[in-house]
Amino acid sequence: MQKDTSTSAPSTTSGRIRHRKRSNEVVPEVSKANGTKLLVDDKSKYKSMLIRAYSSIWMIGGFALIIYMGHLYITAMVVVIQIFMAKELFNLLRRAHEDRQLLDLGY
Repeated sequence: MQKDTSTSAPSTTSGRIRHRKRSNEVVPEVSKANGTKLLVDDKSKYKSMLIRAYSSIWMIGGFALIIYMGHLYITAMVVVIQIFMAKELFNLLRRAHEDRQLLDLGY
């Protein structure tokens, strides 16, 4: 036996209405034309498209060549890349040690 407290009329609250915080960004001018320079008439987009197409062809061809070369050449390439990476890491370690030595001198 519960008492029904729901009412069909909405309850009125005496609280304030909360608003979203307004943005403090600068409002763009409405009179300014949007996009005065269109890419339709830009000639450099074709140059960029050609560069991307040539790069894509070279990457696909290089990948096919690497796969075609076989296991031995791929293994040799991985070993060479690891040697160069280790060489670079040792150079970085040497430079860090030299920098630490310079700081110890008191300059």
